[in-house]
Amino acid sequence: MTTNTDVVNIALQYLGTRTTVTDAELANNTSNEAKQANVILTKLRDQTLRMAPWNCGMKTANLSLITSQPGTPENTSPATTLWQPGQPPPPWAYEYQYPVDCLRPCWIIPATQTGFASSTPITTAVTGGAPSFWQGVPVVYKVQTDSFVPVVGATVAAGGSGYAVGDRITLVSGDTTQPPIGAPAVLQVATVGGGGAVATVSVVAQVFGSNPSQGGSYFAQQTNPVAQGSTTGVGIGATFNLTYGSAGPQRVILTSQEFAILSYIQRVTDPNVMDELFVDAWAAALGARLCMALTGEKGLANLAIEIANTCLANARKADGNEGLTINDTTPDFIRIRGISWTEWYSGPYSQGFDWGPMWSFF
Repeated sequence: MTTNTDVVNIALQYLGTRTTVTDAELANNTSNEAKQANVILTKLRDQTLRMAPWNCGMKTANLSLITSQPGTPENTSPATTLWQPGQPPPPWAYEYQYPVDCLRPCWIIPATQTGFASSTPITTAVTGGAPSFWQGVPVVYKVQTDSFVPVVGATVAAGGSGYAVGDRITLVSGDTTQPPIGAPAVLQVATVGGGGAVATVSVVAQVFGSNPSQGGSYFAQQTNPVAQGSTTGVGIGATFNLTYGSAGPQRVILTSQEFAILSYIQRVTDPNVMDELFVDAWAAALGARLCMALTGEKGLANLAIEIANTCLANARKADGNEGLTINDTTPDFIRIRGISWTEWYSGPYSQGFDWGPMWSFF
């Protein structure tokens, strides 16, 4: 089993030192090596994860809707003369929450889910009507920020029944005939009483690292108590009084895809999930940074960066070979005429993806 301590000790080898750290030293910052490693360890891990569409970090998830333009099936309220806050910025039709574990969005998949258009597969058509294509090229999107009022606490107004510890409760959304209220908060059941009544809950964070946890993406505070919209369990009847924090920015994903599905690089924290070559690339880069922090020798640090870049290139090659890759590229003069790849495994999914830079020298 590989741990963060193992990664730090591998990194220290790149310095040519016989020093190692223990789990206790790394957890309690009781040695200089542990202190310097803790400053950069997780940040460098996340930076390395962002440097390629790593198979060991790839995740696909349905995005949570925040709001949509008036006239869409999710928002049938009357159109406004000018754009207003609470609507997706033009020219986008839909605004979604940025997944809390997302490090790098990669692509939005043309959806084949059934939505408002009966049994018709949903595509880039905003209205949910008959599609012009499906399973085509990735859908255009943009990452931006928007301002929301977060939920920072919740108490039980009515406990309901049938709940179990660990159940997640998504609070009720607004009526589609009214302007959207934003993405509702998600609560997790912490304790239950008799009959499965909810006793206490915690707020599921939407903003990574927020303290206290900031949940939901509301445009304005909601009137207490707020009822359950759905749950991962079988409980019913719970309502909650919410406590709100100050309005602040959250990252969002803008697109014109209904029922958007995002493939992205997630924040992987367990080294045992990572590919061994990825771990080597992470450790080598960490060794270069520790070399400057512990010795100040730029030449030795740059040598470690050379090794890190070699490890990174080897990891990318091995990662790219794990799957079917089509190397055909559609020429510009053909693509400009609206002809492009229609298979998910070709075109932009395997080609032309920005694999990121190499590590810079000191």
